[in-house]
Amino acid sequence: MDSLSTEQRAAVETTSTKSLTLAGAGSGKTRVLIKRIQHLMENEKVSPFEILAFTFTRKAAGEIKKRLEESVGPQAHRVTMGTMHGVALNMLQRFGEMVGLRPGKITVYSGWEEQFLLKDVAMELGYHSGKAWKGVRKKDIDKEFNWLYTTPHASIADSGLYEHEIMRAFFDRCRENNALTYGSILKTFEKLLPKIAHMLQFKHILVDETQDNDPLQWFIVNKMCELCGASLFAVGDIDQSIYAFRGADPEYLVRHENDFDIYRLQANYRSSASIVEGANRLIEHNDNRLPKTMVPNRKDSNPTHCVENKDSAAIVEMLEESYSGGYPPENIAVLGRNHFLLAKLSRLLEEAGFPHEYVGKDTALTNSEEFRRFHAFLKLIVNPFDNFSFLLIRDIAGISQEEYGEVRVKAAQKGGSHFQTWLSGEPSVNPFQNYTHKDFNALVEHITFWCQSFSEVNDIKSFALQWAEESPNIQDTACDEGPVQNYLGWLATYDLQDEIKEDVKGVQLMTIHASKGLEFPTVIIAGLNEGIFPSKHAQKNMDEMEGERRLAYVASTRAENQLILTSRPVERDPKSGKIKGPASRFIRETIQKKEKAA
Repeated sequence: MDSLSTEQRAAVETTSTKSLTLAGAGSGKTRVLIKRIQHLMENEKVSPFEILAFTFTRKAAGEIKKRLEESVGPQAHRVTMGTMHGVALNMLQRFGEMVGLRPGKITVYSGWEEQFLLKDVAMELGYHSGKAWKGVRKKDIDKEFNWLYTTPHASIADSGLYEHEIMRAFFDRCRENNALTYGSILKTFEKLLPKIAHMLQFKHILVDETQDNDPLQWFIVNKMCELCGASLFAVGDIDQSIYAFRGADPEYLVRHENDFDIYRLQANYRSSASIVEGANRLIEHNDNRLPKTMVPNRKDSNPTHCVENKDSAAIVEMLEESYSGGYPPENIAVLGRNHFLLAKLSRLLEEAGFPHEYVGKDTALTNSEEFRRFHAFLKLIVNPFDNFSFLLIRDIAGISQEEYGEVRVKAAQKGGSHFQTWLSGEPSVNPFQNYTHKDFNALVEHITFWCQSFSEVNDIKSFALQWAEESPNIQDTACDEGPVQNYLGWLATYDLQDEIKEDVKGVQLMTIHASKGLEFPTVIIAGLNEGIFPSKHAQKNMDEMEGERRLAYVASTRAENQLILTSRPVERDPKSGKIKGPASRFIRETIQKKEKAA
């Protein structure tokens, strides 16, 4: 513990039962979390089985557990750690029968699958023509789903008339299929929690990145502390809250400030002084925050560069000049507000033969129809009750619409699933014959044969086989479906940061959201123009503008040594003569001190 600073040590060794560590960017937050767990185990003699740590991403959980093992040894693996969705899904797979699920055989629908099933349900109810929604607005449906997924105690019965009918039918289908959506994992866990409270032994709960918790996540954290009699060690920074669009409630920390004993980590060990000072100037323009000013620990100062009129082609030229000058491309990250800009930049770099990694390609693949139909085979192996996955592979198995209708009728009569009913008829064409569950690689090759008409089948196969290569001992499981179940469990909570490789070769391109928690020697922020970053919508809404500014703050504080702010060429409206898309206000706010009100 000797290597901790005074402010870090105060947080690590707190005896508070409810503490909040306001951790500025680059302040050693991960180190504090690790040292807190180590302190509990070594100095407070807490069993690792009594510690639960929620992280924002699976990548963060892996890094913490790896570094914790270096400090405390194999005991690190006895600490329960992961994303809240990951931990909740694991408990639902174990105790799901308490909330009406078949444990161990639960499948999770991705966003694409959720929307496909929702459309199918709406068509049956007459709210969708097959091409467009009828009698109800899709944005109202989406709003109700988001409300349900992020609000404690929220019930379908409380939604609007039409939305209630659609949502009820949708979740009836999910229950019939023994399936959850990603959003309903925590909603279902909310119901499970009081039923398993007597089995939980957690005495210390740690939560990272609390500024991006939504109301339901806060409810779950507080309820677990109450049911277990556990202390809460929360770590967060409202200045780095960037997921309000997904339901996050950054103002929770402001509203509940007096509920916590607060510790502040303000020393920045990551970035040069000029980067820290610029980030401070930027975020000071936000009113809704808890007081905190980063103090640079490094005295070196490489001025932030602001470069205007840089479109994607110009950024490629800038990277080529840097490369030719001997600067390693793997030291550079280009961050953008959205994938539209990054995809174009990636294409230009590809054409130029410039080494780069575009974080987002695999995620786009996982959201494709072909990817989901390929994986429907795997889901049926683990969960034969999944009627929706059977629907996705119907045509691959050569089942006509008429035959499919007969299967559904027989299944209803017998009380079985569509898949099981179809198999009981001993079909002449059966993709599920002649393969082994246990040999994961052979199974993937088998499914690839049946999906060979897919344009992306080789990419999908490579995605699955790469997981197998990076997952040691996947065959050492008690049941035949074990490797498949493990893979699908991993895939259910897949996110952008899972794409990031350890051995990077070339410039990294990613959205600012994907860069959360990461750091790079040089950061280029692209597309800093009004209407792009900040967005047009934010220009009309101050809360949205504060959210955009927090996003710019996160982007700036990813840089260690050099920060380059670029804006695209501006255009002038031929009729009015007004400039369209001028350089972003965030550039000016980073460079100039905020003027004090008179």
